[in-house]
This record gives sequence, C-alpha cells and structure tokens, in this order.
Amino acid sequence: MDQTLDGKPPSPEGSQPDADDRRSFVRINDTINLHYRYLKENDLPPVSEAAGRNKANSELQGINNQLEPLLMRLQDRSGGMVKALSLINQKLNLVLAATHRLEKADDGMRAITTKVTLSANGISFYCDEEPQQKNGLIQLAISLESFGVYLDCLGKVVRWERSASSARYKIAVIFTELAHHDQEMLIQYVVKRQMELHRAQSKA
Repeated sequence: MDQTLDGKPPSPEGSQPDADDRRSFVRINDTINLHYRYLKENDLPPVSEAAGRNKANSELQGINNQLEPLLMRLQDRSGGMVKALSLINQKLNLVLAATHRLEKADDGMRAITTKVTLSANGISFYCDEEPQQKNGLIQLAISLESFGVYLDCLGKVVRWERSASSARYKIAVIFTELAHHDQEMLIQYVVKRQMELHRAQSKA
C-alpha cells in the first residue's frame, strides 16, 4: 500500500480526517538543527534512555508554555523584569542545547543545519551521506529551538534523491518511534511556526 511522507495510507475517497489527523498532517518548510545517524537492526539505541530525555524535554516545554503568557502580561508593566526572565529562559535553552550536542557527539551522530519539510509524522532533510538502503533505520534528534527542546526519535528512510543543485541528498523519513507527548509537542511547534511564517510573508 502506498504511504505518504507522514507514514499513513491515503484517506479513502470522500472520507474526512478527524481534527487530530488534520493537525498531524500540517507541515512546514523550515531550517532547523538536527543530529542523525543511520542504524543497523542490532544497533538500536535503548528506548528507555531516549524516553528519559523526552520526559525532561516535555517538562521543560511545559514550563515554557507557562512562562511565555506571563512574560506577555508583564511586558507592559515591567520591561526590566521581562528582559531578565527572557534572558534566564534563553540561558536555560542554551545550556540544554550545549548538553545535547555533547551527548550526540558521544553517540557518533552527525550535526547539521538543514532545510526541512517537517510534520508530526515525518521529515525530509538534506545531508551529505547517501543512505545504504531504502527502509533503512535512522536515529534523529530534532531541535525545536523556540521551544528549547530536542526530540529524540527513530525513523525509516522511505526515499532519497540527489539534489540537482548540489552534491547533497534529500532524505525522506517516516517516524517509527516518537513518544506521544513528543508528537504533541511537535504538532504545537509546526502549527506555531506555520503562523509565524505566514505573518512574516504577509509583512514582506
């Protein structure tokens, strides 16, 4: 059966996806930082370790979700306090990012900044390495910088092609292991970025 980039079969003709499905299919074109490495069947990372990092990421995002409305409400009352809290939040995000980069370097993962097409169910991105085989496994750590988190997940390479304008490869991946709360966080990020990009385009 054919699959979309999101890893789901096409909807039957005439059927209407529910609200959750519509949210999960929203996708954006963006530029992000990510880490990746191709895997073999016997080279799978322990799921429990990734789950622990994902839980910490989710808790940090929960704090950010509470902090941002407070900053907006305080902005008109105390500019100095808002600036101080914003700097503290940025510092925490930088510490988290630096720690994660060190962890991924130890894991032998490659760090890249790349153009992507991103949804809650899959990603396509550009890299220098050609995958060894279709349906091969890949480990990903996706940086959601405005949320201050990294999402650790596993995926399956469904297709790739060499870029016509460079020697790089465009890799399309379906997520095969992504914690539910991380998928929800990714949906929130994609919807938020879509709104930000639309606003930026309307001002241009």
